[in-house]
Amino acid sequence: MSRSPESRRACPRVLLRLEAAYEDPANQVFLTTRDLSESGIYLWASEPPREGVAVRVLLELPGHPAILRLPGVVARREPGVGFAVAFDREDVGDQASSTLREFMRGSQLSPSQ
Repeated sequence: MSRSPESRRACPRVLLRLEAAYEDPANQVFLTTRDLSESGIYLWASEPPREGVAVRVLLELPGHPAILRLPGVVARREPGVGFAVAFDREDVGDQASSTLREFMRGSQLSPSQ
């Protein structure tokens, strides 16, 4: 019996539609989120960046006025659909990690399937 991807995740994800800025060494693009967890984010994009690119996601969470600057790496891409970013936990910083964890714990959103 195989487990679902959600049951294998260390950090549960929630469906979340927010505007976010994505930055890599060559681009800054404004995109929309699909889901979010303490360890990563999925962004809708018709032309996703290649896997392995170091990036930064800028995100303002509802109820939290500070803009989070979340460094990570493109972990997965789906051409014509979007891409997943795995946050670099060591580089995220204590304040951003704490804000993200607080938001995730207090979220009333449904977990993604």
